[in-house]
Amino acid sequence: MRELLLVLNLKSASFLKGLLRLDARSLFKTLTSLLIFGGFAVGMFLLSRGVTTYLLDTAHIGSFLFHRFLSMLLYVFFVTVNVGNIIVCYATLYRSQEVDFLMSLPISHAKIFLIKFVDNFFYSSSTLALIGLAVLLGYGSYFNLPWYFYFFSVFFIFMPFMLIAGVVAVLTLMLLIKIATRVGVRLLLAVMVTVYVSVIYVYFRTTNPVQLVGEVMKHYPDVNAYFGYLDPPLVRYLPNHWVTEFLYWSVNGNVERAIPYFLLLMLSTVGLIVLAGLLARKYYYKTWLAASDAQAMKGMKRSSFRLRFLEFGSRPGVFHSFFLRSPQAEALFKRDFWMFFRDPSQWLHLLLMVVIILIFLSSIASFELHVGQPLMRTVSFLVVFLFNGFLIASVALRFVFPAVSLESDCFWCVRTAPVDLKKLYFHKLRYAFVLTLIVTEVLVVGSATFVGDDAFLLWVAGLCGACMAFTLTSMHLGAGSYFALYKEKNPIRVASSHGASLTFLGSMVYLGAITMILVVPLHQYFESRMFTAVGGTVWLYLPVVVIAVLSLLIACASTGVGLKSIRGDFK
Repeated sequence: MRELLLVLNLKSASFLKGLLRLDARSLFKTLTSLLIFGGFAVGMFLLSRGVTTYLLDTAHIGSFLFHRFLSMLLYVFFVTVNVGNIIVCYATLYRSQEVDFLMSLPISHAKIFLIKFVDNFFYSSSTLALIGLAVLLGYGSYFNLPWYFYFFSVFFIFMPFMLIAGVVAVLTLMLLIKIATRVGVRLLLAVMVTVYVSVIYVYFRTTNPVQLVGEVMKHYPDVNAYFGYLDPPLVRYLPNHWVTEFLYWSVNGNVERAIPYFLLLMLSTVGLIVLAGLLARKYYYKTWLAASDAQAMKGMKRSSFRLRFLEFGSRPGVFHSFFLRSPQAEALFKRDFWMFFRDPSQWLHLLLMVVIILIFLSSIASFELHVGQPLMRTVSFLVVFLFNGFLIASVALRFVFPAVSLESDCFWCVRTAPVDLKKLYFHKLRYAFVLTLIVTEVLVVGSATFVGDDAFLLWVAGLCGACMAFTLTSMHLGAGSYFALYKEKNPIRVASSHGASLTFLGSMVYLGAITMILVVPLHQYFESRMFTAVGGTVWLYLPVVVIAVLSLLIACASTGVGLKSIRGDFK
């Protein structure tokens, strides 16, 4: 226990030392962080309060249906946190230089496992905790709940909920590495993706939100009654169901029926932590050796197909002449390409994002969003558009923000080479934008077809998506240069840093702004199309221009910050 407390004390002291620096740049970052975090928390509070008020007072869906929708959102959140933690924990527990150092000390493997798991959980969950607290405050303010409800819910409901997702992720990761030594990585990844997609499909197929709404609305106006008999048996064993049941009975004043769900969460959390500790004591060191040993990848046979035109020393071809117009651009592109795909945490995370995008597109395809009312069509379009923006911002955060930090300590080689740093910056910006744009257009145009059935609306969605892709790419690359962590070799930890959280919140503010710009014109467009059978395209010309100008200004400002930062002192 002494060793465990010593390591945790050193890590806490290091964190506080970095937080309490008194130089001008650190103070500016701290003040900026407070403003951005505070503003975002206020915005999430108002959004949560507004959505709760609208659904319960205006739409009159009833408390039961409201909490079932909340349960579905928590399920998606649980799966996302779980799969994301598998990737993050792989980088933290198995490919970290700190773990290599700790393994050489007289500390038990179970304690090392606990140290890194706690470090990873709190390092990557601070922003989610802030968002959750703001949403909870908005939710609780509608029901006029007392102050101690928030304290209890944060530390004894939502914290165990997130811990369950994290611990299950770690247990799954150890099992995957153990199996990978026998069946190979490719087959294991295919099985893993299939299982997770199937789990989400079966959940929404079983719960069937459209059918649930229909069954509850048969009892209108008595929609505030408890319709627990409509819940499928499988759902009752899931943590998201326990959380929403606790909230439902708490806001309805029935504490006796809320306590069992609190006990289920706490006992499940404690049981999983004990199980993880026991398994870590027996298997963590073995799986760490397997992940470090090339034999763990023996299932990955060397492919006969090779991208020879991307190999160093290959002869110039059509690809080189069209995309890479100079030897410097060719060397930089090939270097970045192979650095990305030779890091398992990077391409595994890319696979995760692709799976999430496919799940999102397949999910909205199952809903009937071609509703007749202009207001509902506007809300449907903007909700899907905003969630698209959230996914694109997540992609930019994970893959664009760390781009400069990944130069690492070897950045001095590039700075001493005859390479213009401005060209290097725009090289990163160009290719990041192209890839982000492809993902954005697939998402935005693909999802827009489910809420609008005319070509003009698709053009609007495509143009707004292009502006969004360019701005988010520029914003994350510029901020990634300003908050560069050259000493951190793990791109996932770079994307989970304090600067990354600020950038992500800033991108959420931008997405909220362009969504607000579209609200009134889009409603007028759907209204005109409903009553005249011809869309009033004039309503959408001006907002698209405004979004384009706003996006260009933010992109130019971000690029200026990034260029100044990348040319600054290398520390």
